[in-house]
Amino acid sequence: YLSYKIHQQKDQQPPSSFIITQIVMESSPLPPERRGLRGSLHSSRAMQSSARAMLSSRALLPSEPVSSASRTGATSARCLSKRSDAMQSSRALHSSRALLSSSRALFGSESNLYGSVDEDVNGGGESLLAAADEEEADYQSQHISFDAETPSSSRSRSRQPILYKHWKCVERAASQIPAIALVTVFHLMVGIPFGVSYFPVGWKSSISGAVSPEGSETASQSHEGFVLDGSFPISGKEAFGIRMFLFSTIIGQLVLTYASNFPNCIALQMVENVPFCQALTYIVVENQGYGKEALSTLFFLFGMASVIVGIVFYALGRANLGRVLYFFPAHVLVGCIGGIGIFIAKTGLEVTANVSFSFDLNGCRAIVENFHLLLTVLGFEAGLRLTTHLTKDGSGAPKYPLLSPIYFISITPIFYAMFWLLGKSLDDEYFFPSLTEECSGNSECDGGPSAWDIFGVIDLSTVSWAAVGQSIPTMIALVMFSLIHVPINIPAFAVSTNLDVNMNIELMAHGYSNGVVGIFGGVQNYMAYTQSIIYYKSGGNGRSSSIAIALSTTVLYFIGPQISTYLPRCMAGTLLLHCGIDLFLEGTLDSYGDYDYLEYTGIWAIVVVMTFAGMEAALVAGAISALLTYAIQSIAYPKPIRGSMTAATLRSSEWNRSQHASEILDNDVTGRMRVRVVQFQGHLFFGNVSLFSDGVKELIRSSPFHEAPYVIIIDFTLVLGIDSSAAQAIVKLRDSLTKEFGIKLSIFVPGRSQGFPCETNLSGQLNSRYTPSDQTPKGNQDNNKNLLAKLTGSTVCSDLDEALVYAEDALIAMENPELLYDNIKKSFLGAGKKEVRSIEEEMSYALELLESRCSGAEMHLVERFFSYFTREVYQEDDVLWKQGTKSDSAKLLVAGALIASLENEAGTTETVSIGSIIGESGLVDNHKRNSTVHALEDNTIVYSLRQESWEDMKEKEPKVANLLYAIVVHYLTLRVQHVSNRIFETRCLPI
Repeated sequence: YLSYKIHQQKDQQPPSSFIITQIVMESSPLPPERRGLRGSLHSSRAMQSSARAMLSSRALLPSEPVSSASRTGATSARCLSKRSDAMQSSRALHSSRALLSSSRALFGSESNLYGSVDEDVNGGGESLLAAADEEEADYQSQHISFDAETPSSSRSRSRQPILYKHWKCVERAASQIPAIALVTVFHLMVGIPFGVSYFPVGWKSSISGAVSPEGSETASQSHEGFVLDGSFPISGKEAFGIRMFLFSTIIGQLVLTYASNFPNCIALQMVENVPFCQALTYIVVENQGYGKEALSTLFFLFGMASVIVGIVFYALGRANLGRVLYFFPAHVLVGCIGGIGIFIAKTGLEVTANVSFSFDLNGCRAIVENFHLLLTVLGFEAGLRLTTHLTKDGSGAPKYPLLSPIYFISITPIFYAMFWLLGKSLDDEYFFPSLTEECSGNSECDGGPSAWDIFGVIDLSTVSWAAVGQSIPTMIALVMFSLIHVPINIPAFAVSTNLDVNMNIELMAHGYSNGVVGIFGGVQNYMAYTQSIIYYKSGGNGRSSSIAIALSTTVLYFIGPQISTYLPRCMAGTLLLHCGIDLFLEGTLDSYGDYDYLEYTGIWAIVVVMTFAGMEAALVAGAISALLTYAIQSIAYPKPIRGSMTAATLRSSEWNRSQHASEILDNDVTGRMRVRVVQFQGHLFFGNVSLFSDGVKELIRSSPFHEAPYVIIIDFTLVLGIDSSAAQAIVKLRDSLTKEFGIKLSIFVPGRSQGFPCETNLSGQLNSRYTPSDQTPKGNQDNNKNLLAKLTGSTVCSDLDEALVYAEDALIAMENPELLYDNIKKSFLGAGKKEVRSIEEEMSYALELLESRCSGAEMHLVERFFSYFTREVYQEDDVLWKQGTKSDSAKLLVAGALIASLENEAGTTETVSIGSIIGESGLVDNHKRNSTVHALEDNTIVYSLRQESWEDMKEKEPKVANLLYAIVVHYLTLRVQHVSNRIFETRCLPI
């Protein structure tokens, strides 16, 4: 377009490609400064070739030959005539000449810009076009129109450079650079220690020294009687392992970029599987020796395990069975985490000293002989632990999340500085072997490591099928352990990023990534929660930056091993030791109190067995622990759901509802019919998780349309115990009820003052209602909205009666929130108090309360009824009457608080809410008091109907006396219904 301006000023015929472009731009409904490539691309596919020609460097040159006249040229001339005045302006000419040179640089090649717009449908170009679409829509929404009468001055503004127009996009891209750089550094920092740990230390690098003498105390640890002590068949064992780690990470990053719904997930090689890799190494080397044939078999096993993991992930996601992974016993997983922690910590010490350690006398001697190497690692680890402890906030949480990564990065410069200050020489034993050294003592060494070595290792003709068969138990354990990370990481990351993702889609994405890496003999990968969170909090987002991470990791694939030779072993050893200790503490110390004694004993059993007997034995120990837990916890009740019913026939103790509120609750559409009560029983544990989870969902799904619940109450009164797996499933059930079925309020009833019968703080996880500090001012629409918010989500009520009160309040608030502020009641929500400033206001308020109790009565009768009442004031702890005394009055509570207690029952009390009438049945029936009533607050005001007034009313005004009879009958009905909600003292449902 700029070149066209120059041709026009020189009275030259512009090229035909410019004419076509001008037709597109002139036909756009936008002003000139907002017409661009998006307009031409949206016109038709034919116009895209014109846009491509316009952006070509050759087309921008003013020396391009003039094309012959054609119909297109004639058409363009007619179109251009409408705007000839604007095209002749000197300002546009000067702008065109000034921008010509920068245009040539910017549009230097057709593919540079056009490819990013047209071909990279998921990259930055598409985001630029999307931004242009938004800009066009916004501009057109301002009622802009361009016709023949529009002044040329308003249409002749010069076009802005494309880089300036999309500067925000450039800024967004630049803002991703710190996050990309941070993740790249993490990959290198994690890749080195775990990469050098794939193969046991006893399988020594070809350039690291000779094989240990037979019977040497520093020989590798035995594995089921086999001592691994030989030379690695390819030079640069450490570089080999680092590239294995980075290759798996690269493949995972690329696949998850396109297959996952997360815009900012970070893939990583599954570092927790390093112990399984070493276990497979022992099996293969014992069968085939230390040559390339053993390495071929080992990589075949790595690849086969990854493919199997990928197939299982894909099958679970494809069949919508992602929830199956939640039913794996949680304590078995935690036990495996603790055992793997010990293994990784031990590996860190072995990597530091380049010697294997064992849990025997020889292992202790090896530690003493290499203590000068281990001392560095132990010192750095102690420093990190102390620094972390000193920088915790008041709640005990780490104050600086990036402290550990920065500390690990600083280990290398601190190490060099310490040795320089102490004047000591840097011996080779402190570093990984140099990749440039020649092979020594190994005839099979091929002269040095290559970046392509890992792709040429597998030779099916040399695979030992006997070793493959012997590896099956370890492979099963590896596959099972690989499956349990994803169901933890994905929901946790979704909550942290406030995204709602489909677990089945994420499982299929992991299936793709592991299947692809397995074809090349690579090890397993997954979405790493920690790295993903750091990347997300650093501003990382989008497919383009995710691809950039894969590219930067690819650069590390080639140069990372060279970098590792300059990093001390203590850096890798410290990171491994720190991770191992954290995992061990997570599995043993942090889990204390979250599991019952049976589960916690199983956790320690798995840790001990894995430490001393290996992975296969730990898998057997985990299975035995799970079965034992299943057998013991299932002896009480086979069915976790005792029954369910609607609350249509249930009544709470909140009897003083207004007439309008009662009408809402009794209505079949808006009332108690919309409350579903489900009662659990027995032991809830991992074995019946699916029974009660699927059972509750099926109950709701099968409810008739007119009974579709708004509120669900789950009663745990008859539940004897809940294990950790069931506790987690209950929390997930709460989330499913809201998301899948639209349940507005979920109420959970532990049925005991101590809370739920489990070690986990289940009440804290399920209780999402507002705290008292969230109370808002009374009245107005905003207050109603806050009340509705308070009555949605999930909450925990101590017993069934409190749950029914809460559910009834929710139903009323859904129809008319004002009814909960109608001054008639004072529930546990804290609503209903009315400030009175005079006796007249107080009497008016009391009459209003009495009217609500006399539903349907004529107002003049209520006024006559109220005239027989007298005012009384009580202070805190004053006794209104004692149990067993004569009933000589009935009282209406207007202000303050009262409590009724049964003296013959320990702790049985009932609070009296404002608007309640007490003592009415004793006054009518002339029987003794059933309870003792005393005041809880100073200035508690009641209006009392004494026996003399009652007798006088019956004699003189029987119609007025009938109002008290009606109140007595109404209260008795409510009490009978309320009692029917309970059987004995368990408060269980009549089902």
